[in-house]
Amino acid sequence: MSLVNTSTSHCLSKAIAEDGVSIVYEDLGHGEPLVLLHGVTESHESWHEAGYVEQFLQRERRLILIDCRGHGRSGKPHDPAAYSGRRRAADIVAVLDHAGIRRAALMGHSMGGVIALATAVYHPDRVSALIVNGAHPFAEDLAPLRAAFEDNFEAWLAFLKQLVPDLSPDSCRRIRGNDLAAVQASLARDGPDFAAAFAGPGIPVLAISGTLDPRCDAARKFAELAGGEFLPLVGKNHVTAFLDVETIRPVIDEFLGCVSTRNTGRGG
Repeated sequence: MSLVNTSTSHCLSKAIAEDGVSIVYEDLGHGEPLVLLHGVTESHESWHEAGYVEQFLQRERRLILIDCRGHGRSGKPHDPAAYSGRRRAADIVAVLDHAGIRRAALMGHSMGGVIALATAVYHPDRVSALIVNGAHPFAEDLAPLRAAFEDNFEAWLAFLKQLVPDLSPDSCRRIRGNDLAAVQASLARDGPDFAAAFAGPGIPVLAISGTLDPRCDAARKFAELAGGEFLPLVGKNHVTAFLDVETIRPVIDEFLGCVSTRNTGRGG
């Protein structure tokens, strides 16, 4: 099923998750697949705005940009149970199946990074590599986030503008356009600890974090645990680390190039 994304003039597709929730995604380019998963209150459009899409398409990658459940044009259940790691991981598999993709590299920022990690835990055979920015697999108290969404999105916007004073009007529009009850449901449960699943060699990992992000130490610890790579972005916070495309992109190119070479050497 397809529909038109009027904001980007691209065609969107819709997969149906195992619990019936619609998951909307954009499928662009040709080459090795890379799934892009956005942060809380954002949508797949954030990857366009930040410049990732243009950069990656120039490198002959097939990009799958997903509106995570509860966000963008995807379904927005109000039941906290609908936002378990298992359910969110199944969403990614539903999209891969719908797009005819057997395995893909997953790249996620913040919430999207946690979803990428959950997918690797529950469906490791579908994940060729993990790139997570501002995320980790350790337990996390989400009470501060829940507090930011008690009444509306204004407290959250005020917090983001402390991190990025020139937050774009499009980003503000996307954030205010969210379904508050769905966002609250998605944050109702604290982040679980599933770090044990990444102990030792396994799926190749690139962890990224701004050094001013409170999650930086956990991201570094995750990279060490998984035997992966760690990219610290000096002087960047949780949001500006996502926006630093010029620094991140060449590191990702090298990382994914090594993954591709390794997979080719193993016969795919």
